[in-house]
Amino acid sequence: MEFGDSRGRVIFHIDFNSYFATVEQQANPRLRGKPIGVTGGDRMKRTVIGAASQEAKEFGVKTGMQIWEAKELCPQIILIKGDCDKYLETTKRFLNILKDYSPNLEIFSIDEVFLELPSVHLRGVASFLELAQQIKSRIRTEVGEYITCSIGISYNKLMAKLAGSLYKPDGLVMIADTDAARFILDRVGLDEICGIGDRLKKRLNNMGVFNFAQLRSVPLKALIASFKPHQGLMLYNISRGIADSIVTPFFTKEEVKSIGHRHTISHDTDDLLEIKQILLKICEMVGKRLRDKKLVGKTVSCWYREALNPTSHRIPTSEVGFNGDGMQATIFPTQDGLEIFKAGLRIFQQIWNGNKIRMIGVSISNLKEVTGQTISLLPEVQKQETIIKTLDRINNKYGDFTLQRGILLTSVKIKRKPNPFLTDRRFRM
Repeated sequence: MEFGDSRGRVIFHIDFNSYFATVEQQANPRLRGKPIGVTGGDRMKRTVIGAASQEAKEFGVKTGMQIWEAKELCPQIILIKGDCDKYLETTKRFLNILKDYSPNLEIFSIDEVFLELPSVHLRGVASFLELAQQIKSRIRTEVGEYITCSIGISYNKLMAKLAGSLYKPDGLVMIADTDAARFILDRVGLDEICGIGDRLKKRLNNMGVFNFAQLRSVPLKALIASFKPHQGLMLYNISRGIADSIVTPFFTKEEVKSIGHRHTISHDTDDLLEIKQILLKICEMVGKRLRDKKLVGKTVSCWYREALNPTSHRIPTSEVGFNGDGMQATIFPTQDGLEIFKAGLRIFQQIWNGNKIRMIGVSISNLKEVTGQTISLLPEVQKQETIIKTLDRINNKYGDFTLQRGILLTSVKIKRKPNPFLTDRRFRM
């Protein structure tokens, strides 16, 4: 039996199980078999679980859950401060394995990829299942024996992702054709498929649609009338296991829309000097990324998030949130971190209500390439450009912030955390 879509392609969806947590357990054997939660900072001050090990999940601990709630469910949970460099290095190692099988490799997130294989290379269902087992074996051998992944195999990305989600951890599921897709779809919830979230599910429920079998019974014209053409057609196709999105190799560049950075502070603060130092540092990082990409931008966005609402810790997680605000401002096109900081600080001082904050971020958009040797003809600006180029040369050689502005000497150390997508680009299903 041959397998693949009309274009002769087969899609593997590879999703690593409890990724950050299992990487920590791989690095430290004493953590194996124990419930652990990975946090974004000091384990005594953080409020949210960034990742939970499989052992913690068995107690009901979930990603995004507040630490106090996780401890109530699992008092013995071990909290570990996340190490982004470790996770990124592990990701690079498994990507190198997958590149041996096909150049058509799309990074969907730091622990989730799509791999497209021409079906002419292998014949039959058994061959693809054997290949998936081979990939799993190589990951255990070359990345780590404690790190597992679930693999879904199908004729398109939508069904491959669904297949990969059906059995965890360490699952392997194939959806071979549209008949199999309909069989599976009729046994999962509407929101278990990529593309249908809570709001869309509620709208479908209000129409009397609660499962995919009912969705298939709705005429296309009715879906388009209720959801507009694009979304209506998407729902019609999803219910039938149809999708035509392509695997976009991670080395295929797309236009960068914006560049930004945010920093979650390890404690609640209303110290304006500390906030200024953090804001300046992340603005310098944004400026450096602009210069590396030979871009300038003119729309600066700044936002912040307040400390967690200190109301009773007995309030359910869903009712406790973070307040915050954000705003944009337009400036003369720049790639200078100091100019971005000046605009960002003006925005922050305008929107900040004086409460303690936990996170602050800045981004710049309306980007364009630098076409000339200099950005400005003004002598003072050209002098600043020369200084920045000198700083970049030294910091590129000896490390970020080897040379920095004096105000930053007492600032906290901030690393650029890996983008979950690993590049300044957008990935599409």
